[in-house]
Amino acid sequence: MFYAILRIISPLFYLLATIYFFKYFSDRDLKNLQKARMLDRTAIVLHFLFLMSLVIESGHLPFAGVFQALTSFMFVFAILNKVITPENNDYSLGFFNSGLLFVLQFLSVIYISPHTVFPEILKEVAFEVHVILNLIGYAAFSSAFLLSFIYLLLFFEIKSNKLGYFYDRLPSLAYLEKLNRRAVAVGFIFNTLGILSGAFTGIYAWGHFWAWDPKLISALIAWLIYGIALLGSYKYGWPGNRIAYISFLCFLWIIFSMLIVSKYFSGIHAFI
Repeated sequence: MFYAILRIISPLFYLLATIYFFKYFSDRDLKNLQKARMLDRTAIVLHFLFLMSLVIESGHLPFAGVFQALTSFMFVFAILNKVITPENNDYSLGFFNSGLLFVLQFLSVIYISPHTVFPEILKEVAFEVHVILNLIGYAAFSSAFLLSFIYLLLFFEIKSNKLGYFYDRLPSLAYLEKLNRRAVAVGFIFNTLGILSGAFTGIYAWGHFWAWDPKLISALIAWLIYGIALLGSYKYGWPGNRIAYISFLCFLWIIFSMLIVSKYFSGIHAFI
């Protein structure tokens, strides 16, 4: 019963937070900001309770299947975002953050099931650590995706020489670029640790650290692209719009990999 209620209201509060953050974004009324912040914090607490109820209902960590993993990494995104964007004291990014959380949490609760079979391999602590590290990495990449989208909105408005709606409400391009680089760097570090831990535990489980499985290949492609983006950004001074394009498209690849490749094409890595 508790699980069923939280399954409904956890995305609902993200939606309400999105609505009030949008009102604040549009009219800069501090009353709307206060309501948005309260709803945002409530939504995160409800999301946590939903995950705990899912654990109780299923009897295992919420990693079984694509949609359990999706709601887990979006919760990490909600928390990690407070660390990645701490200087954004005017909360102008709140609408975008809450909006992404609502969309993906709504998608998760529609298809999620507490009765999804928990793979035997995930009962090993080493594999749980592998999954957690990758979820943190993907959560940071989620933040980079969102910052890239916001950066490009502002970039194109400035490029069109029609400064207005977004220019008046969003932080500067330099600020957004700095946050995007930070998010990509955090994601790359945790994703690297996740891949290394996966290789180590793969030797234990399957007798080899690598397999030509579609999910593993798609994950490695994403890791390589983010690595190239970081190298280009810090060593070769690539412009912010190029990094934004890469972050945006690469995260779409990650979502495609989670929702399609894992489910329909992967063999040894079909659990997430």
